[in-house]
Amino acid sequence: MKKWMIGAIGLLCCLLCIEPCRAATEQPAQDLVLKNRHVELVFDGGKEYLFKAFRCEGRNMLPDQGSATHPWVLTYRGPHGENPALQPRWGFYDGGRLIAGEGESTLEFTWRVVLGKLDETWPVRVSVTLAKDSELPEWRLSAELPEGWVIVSSEFPRIAVRRPDDATGILSVGYGAEYPIGASGQLQSRYPSCTGAMQLVLMRHGEGTAYFAAKDTEGSGKIFRMVSEGSRLVFVQEVTASYGWSEGGEFSIPWPAVLGFSKEDWQATVLKWYRPFTFETEWGRRTIAERPIAEWIRQADMWLRPANATESMMEAVRKALKYYGKGVGMHWYYWHCHPFDTNYPDYFPVQPGFAEMIRESQKLGGFVTPYINGRLWDPATESYEVLNGKEASCRKPDGTLYTEVYGSKVLNTVTCPASEIWRDVLRDLNRRILKELKTDGVYMDQIGCASSEPCYATNHDHAPGGGDWWPKAYRSLLEGMRRDFYGKNKAMTTEENAECYIDLFDMMLVVNSPHTPTARMVPLFPLIYSDRCVYSGFTYIPWRINDGSLNYISMKSLLWGSQLGWIDPELLMRDDSKREAAFLKNLSEFRRGQHDLFLGGRFLGEFIPGGDNPTQDIPNYQITPVVMGAEWQSLRGEHVWLLVNMSDKARCVVLPDGREVTVAPFDAMRCNR
Repeated sequence: MKKWMIGAIGLLCCLLCIEPCRAATEQPAQDLVLKNRHVELVFDGGKEYLFKAFRCEGRNMLPDQGSATHPWVLTYRGPHGENPALQPRWGFYDGGRLIAGEGESTLEFTWRVVLGKLDETWPVRVSVTLAKDSELPEWRLSAELPEGWVIVSSEFPRIAVRRPDDATGILSVGYGAEYPIGASGQLQSRYPSCTGAMQLVLMRHGEGTAYFAAKDTEGSGKIFRMVSEGSRLVFVQEVTASYGWSEGGEFSIPWPAVLGFSKEDWQATVLKWYRPFTFETEWGRRTIAERPIAEWIRQADMWLRPANATESMMEAVRKALKYYGKGVGMHWYYWHCHPFDTNYPDYFPVQPGFAEMIRESQKLGGFVTPYINGRLWDPATESYEVLNGKEASCRKPDGTLYTEVYGSKVLNTVTCPASEIWRDVLRDLNRRILKELKTDGVYMDQIGCASSEPCYATNHDHAPGGGDWWPKAYRSLLEGMRRDFYGKNKAMTTEENAECYIDLFDMMLVVNSPHTPTARMVPLFPLIYSDRCVYSGFTYIPWRINDGSLNYISMKSLLWGSQLGWIDPELLMRDDSKREAAFLKNLSEFRRGQHDLFLGGRFLGEFIPGGDNPTQDIPNYQITPVVMGAEWQSLRGEHVWLLVNMSDKARCVVLPDGREVTVAPFDAMRCNR
């Protein structure tokens, strides 16, 4: 064989050997890292997306193998009706890159999805930004779209964390509720509504608190989920998008989501992270002292809930107002001539004698706000036909109406607050109640309670879909009514406490908090908003109140800063309710002397006093100590302890600082620290 042939063969063999050797010694892709003195995030820098570690206060909150769950799901809509729900595995992953900025760094991850021809792809970008001194990395998503396409919904971010065996979930349901978290199932909170008053969920366990929230200052509709998958828990934010977010071929979720872990308890965690966020919002920047709240609302320490315009009801109202004195607020139900939850919004004519009952109640020192529904329209009413109500109704993507059924069994359609038809109806109704009935305000149900709905009507003044237009429409409507025909001392109230409406209402009634064997009420809302919202109620009042339940409700209401009562006067003034009525009177009189706490002061938490403090089993609630306490900060900055004794014996109890004090039976006391 010729030498040159031998040399060529040898060279070829060397080349064949060199390549495998090079692959064998090739270094793995370098991790992508965001880090400051508070937190460290580590992502795989290779060809597969993997969130490897998230260290907060020295603890990795992710599972040992990291969070491999897909971080997003996007549902598209194309010009021909295409409607794919895509996630990363249906796209091409281009990896991540580090973008260094002034005072912050960002990791950006890119996928490309096919929305037509295979050779034409459209990027989806996830960015994670960590500021120099931040404890909470911010997650954002954007996507490019071909002409004629929109994104209609998203699940982003989706992040799996480790789930300890003792984990519980805390949702902003009403005042707040804590639930057990098992190895399967999910907890869900829909914002803004009574099931999601605020934009956060928490996982609490013995090591600390995991915190998942949206930093959305406009109040767009969204759902938070905590999904159990064995030893993992997946945090998910689900959003129905506005078509306006896809204009110009560029889609983005207009706010960041944040995830963090604190070794502190859940109360300290929300005070550290969520409360400061609320100061950036339109609804949360003003304190009670800075808001134009009707003076009678400020001074109301107790509420009655009369229903119907019967003589027996009015007699109970007379007794109650004379017993409790002047300044009692009244939500008056069933004052119209139709059964409840029917014939909305055709409330007139009123029941015979109702106008006279209003005047008599006012002479006795009461303040009357009749009930109306601010969201529903009965399609069987004459007004729905005459005023073309179907044009005011919210539309689903297929053009049908959102239709809800309550105890009346009557169909009610959900109206769109951006519809001028519905806005005129609410304006005219409020004006007529105030002018003709001369009430002290109007109670508009469901605005702060029932969820916003995506609306796809083409004749309404908003982009199709979800977004912030719903709370903004109510904001402009209510602000206009207050400016145009609500007098200085006339009040707007609503049911429940969705935060984006706080500054629009003089008072919010909070009664939908769950209290079941698997759900424990917690004071999440008072911790955040006690200095910026006037609220009343605790839960719906049971029909039997002399079994300890009303006393328990009254005790907790006072400690959490709520205005008391909200009870049927016929039930309250019965002979077998005298003890409960007297306890409620004691607490309302005590509350009247604590306005430096409840009108701009801050609720800082509750506690269980030691000492002589036996427990009582409250039907349909819980086993509770008979003496409970709360810490408050006054307008002057004083820290005080409030104590309430719902038992029939004086109790010598021990304060957190070790002092012993005696609380009289069925009474309350204040102790300065």
